[in-house]
Amino acid sequence: MSVEIRPVRGPLDDDQLSWIAELYGPVDPKYGSLEFVRHQFVRNPFGWAAHVFAVEDRRAVGHSGVVPFHARFADEPIVAGKIEAVVVDAAHRGRRHDGGSVATDVLSALYPFGLENGIDVLFGLAPPHVARVHNRAGCPQVPTDAPAYTFVADARSLAGNERSRKRRLGGTALGAVQRAALATASAAARVATRSTVRVETPTVADAQLAAVRADPGSWTISGADAWDWYVGSGLLRAIEISGQNGCRALVRVDESHATPVQLVAWRPRRSGLLPAILLLRAAARIARERSAPTLRFQPWPGNAGDGALARACAMLGFVKRPEANLLVYAADRRYDSVRLTPFFYVTF
Repeated sequence: MSVEIRPVRGPLDDDQLSWIAELYGPVDPKYGSLEFVRHQFVRNPFGWAAHVFAVEDRRAVGHSGVVPFHARFADEPIVAGKIEAVVVDAAHRGRRHDGGSVATDVLSALYPFGLENGIDVLFGLAPPHVARVHNRAGCPQVPTDAPAYTFVADARSLAGNERSRKRRLGGTALGAVQRAALATASAAARVATRSTVRVETPTVADAQLAAVRADPGSWTISGADAWDWYVGSGLLRAIEISGQNGCRALVRVDESHATPVQLVAWRPRRSGLLPAILLLRAAARIARERSAPTLRFQPWPGNAGDGALARACAMLGFVKRPEANLLVYAADRRYDSVRLTPFFYVTF
């Protein structure tokens, strides 16, 4: 039986949302929750998403969707769409004799379908092996200079995600060195200041931490433009560190799965390295308590004090790692100029 490529403009009903949960849940456990799938694809600020399903014998064997975001090109509001939940079931993966595949069929139909539904620019972040599929389907990569500082929080969790013995041993050794450096700096910080740490649900006032402005000639996404939706994902937490060397910060934490903890944004009460070290100490503890493999921080222009936080990361042995490849599809090549921030992907 042939595979039908079926474009669908949402909102999807529960049966169609279940198709996504069943296909993508084994890839990303968050998507095993129908409520999470509904939040992302139906309860986003637009109330719909664009989808392409591959259907065989009345069941979905492949999918990808585009979730619309409020975005800005300079001062102009635009609609950007995140390419999400790209998946093909195991029996339908791989190349056909004609050189095509179900994955490329789905994606090559998805890109123009997204534009037809009023989305100005589509974007996605993908590891190299997935990015190559997008490239074959007609979606190019654009260069970004947005590496993340990485700290090994739990070597056991990291080892479970790595294939080679050499890399496992390297990660374990790196983590030991990083933890020693952080412990030494934290001990000095405790002498210099007394503070308490509180982790809580972000408030309306925290939207200012997520505010981003686009540079002239480029586009970006501001978390403040859809703050309730970001918070509603359940993946964001606020860290409040008391005292004059304290700060307010946003952190991504997946409470149910051993995935990286990410520092998203912060606002220190005073300049210098001490507030940054106190925040890294608190965030590293959160990561270890949740068996997260790593703690990550991707600096972005406009994030208050991110220069000091980046310097603290470098001083404490955090390793710079490139983020996933950024893919951009648009009719207008102006959208190749992007100011990448965590709000492109942080709740996915």
